[in-house]
Amino acid sequence: MRLTLRASPILTLATACVHAVAAAIFWLYLPQPAGACAATLTIILAILAIKDRTLLRGALAPVLLNLERGGLLIVRLRDGTELKSQVSARRYVNRWLVALRLEKARMGQGSILVARDMLSAADFRRLRLWALWDALPGERSATPRPQGAR
Repeated sequence: MRLTLRASPILTLATACVHAVAAAIFWLYLPQPAGACAATLTIILAILAIKDRTLLRGALAPVLLNLERGGLLIVRLRDGTELKSQVSARRYVNRWLVALRLEKARMGQGSILVARDMLSAADFRRLRLWALWDALPGERSATPRPQGAR
């Protein structure tokens, strides 16, 4: 199943708020000029993170996910590169986001964070099911069920 990701306004706002609070803490509690320098670097980091990870505008930003059976994920980056990776058994799935840890990404290990507003409601549900059970609706799971389960 192929999922096309779009920019996340909610994740963008959350990222901006966290970085702004961190910059304010640096500014207020570190001696100057170190506080100003740390605050400035934090704001620059926020801009880069927002551009690359939440607005998906960077060359290495994921734009397409191809979900395969058995936990295989093919990620297409904005620059056209496709990465095949096995998704780790350690996954975080809830109503608002899915975090997938990749076993063999481009630079060792990596992760993909998909917020609820990056996909349609139906596609986000399918991603959550795939992340939890290694199967899509209407398929049999690749993960064996315990005996006695129906």
